Amino acid sequence: MKLHLASMAALMLAVGALSSPSQAAASGGGGGPENTNCVRVKMGPYYHQRCEVTYFEEDGTPYIRVYWIDQNGQWYLPAD
Repeated sequence: MKLHLASMAALMLAVGALSSPSQAAASGGGGGPENTNCVRVKMGPYYHQRCEVTYFEEDGTPYIRVYWIDQNGQWYLPAD
C-alpha cells in the first residue's frame, strides 16, 4: 500500500509540475488539475486503482482524464 501511495504522490507531483504559473490563475479556470478521485478495483487476485482527474478549460468547461495504477504502483492508461 505504501508503494501505491508513493507512486501516486510522484505522479501528482509530475502532473503539477506540468502546469505553468500563468495557467494557475485565481480566476477559476487555468488548465491545472482541480480534482482527483481514485477508487480501488479488484482485478483477479490484485487491487488496482482507477483515477479520474478533472481539469477545466479557460472558459470553465470541465474535462476528465482517466488513468489506472496497478498492483505494483505503475500507472497506465485505459485501453478504450
